Amino acid sequence: MSISKTTIVLAIAALGAFGTSQCVQGKAVSHPHRTVVNPDTYGNNDGGFATNWYRLKHATNVTVTYSSTANSNAVRKHLELPKGTIIGAQRYHQQVAPKNVAYTSGYMTPNLSYHLKSPLVNSKVYGFGAVSFKLPAKEVRQIVRPAYGLPYGSGTLYSGGVGAIKSLNRNVDAIKISSDGYIETYRNHPKKYPSFLGTLESHYQSKPNDSQRIILSDKTGDTVHLYYAHHLAGVNDKRVHHSGDKQYRLTITNRHTPYQYNDSAYSSGKTIASIYSVGGSNYFTIIGSGRE
Repeated sequence: MSISKTTIVLAIAALGAFGTSQCVQGKAVSHPHRTVVNPDTYGNNDGGFATNWYRLKHATNVTVTYSSTANSNAVRKHLELPKGTIIGAQRYHQQVAPKNVAYTSGYMTPNLSYHLKSPLVNSKVYGFGAVSFKLPAKEVRQIVRPAYGLPYGSGTLYSGGVGAIKSLNRNVDAIKISSDGYIETYRNHPKKYPSFLGTLESHYQSKPNDSQRIILSDKTGDTVHLYYAHHLAGVNDKRVHHSGDKQYRLTITNRHTPYQYNDSAYSSGKTIASIYSVGGSNYFTIIGSGRE
C-alpha cells in the first residue's frame, strides 16, 4: 500500500513544525526582519494562527495524532475530554467548516496538556500529539481568551529568541502552555526516526520533563504572572509564598516584536514569530506563515 504525502504531513503537524526537521547537510540562515502585525486584520489574508477559545458543555471525543516510531506515519487516537475542558480552535477555516463551528486540524492551535493525553502515549509513537476536532456550536461555549493563553499559535515557546530564529537552531528547549491550563517544559532531546521522506529528527519527547497546573493567571498590560504550587524545572520562576498552591510565580512578557523569516519547514517558505521574555530569558513563538 502506498503512503500518501498527506499522511506524513499530518504526522509532522503532530509534532509542531519547529519540533521536527528533516536531517540535511549545511548551515541554514533565515534572514529575519521586523514586520508589523495588525491584530484586527491579521490572519484571514496573511496566514495568522489566531485562536478562538471554547469551553466544552459536556464530555466530548477529540482526535489526537502522533507519529509512528516505525515509519513516521500518522497514528490517530481518540480521547474523551471531560465537561468544562477549555480548548483552542482555528479562527480562520474557510471552506472546511461553518464559521460558528469549533474546528481545528491540529496545526498551530493551543494543544492539550500531557495530563489529559498521557493514556495515549506509548513506545510506538512520538510527537506532542496534535488535537483535532469539528464541534457544532451546541457542544461548546465560546469564551474570552484565558489570561495564560497566547494570542496566536500553538502555545509553545522556544528558547533563544531572535538568535535561534536567525540560525534556525532546532536544538532549543521549549515551554508549552496548554489550553486546559498547564505549563510544561521540554528539554531538547533529538532523536531520529525513519520516514518515506528520509530521516526525521524529533527534538522533544511526548512526555514533558516537568509540568505544573496553573492555579492563577494575573495579566497586566503585556505581562502575565502564572502561579502554581511547585518549582517548574527549566524556567526561572520565583518563590513568592511558602505554603498553599500558589507558591511559585513565572513572569511572561510579550515583547510585541514580530519577525518574519525564511523557513522551509512551513508551506509558504516564510513564517512569523513573536518574541517573549519568560522568567527574564528570551523565547519566541510561531504566530503565522509569512508573506512579503
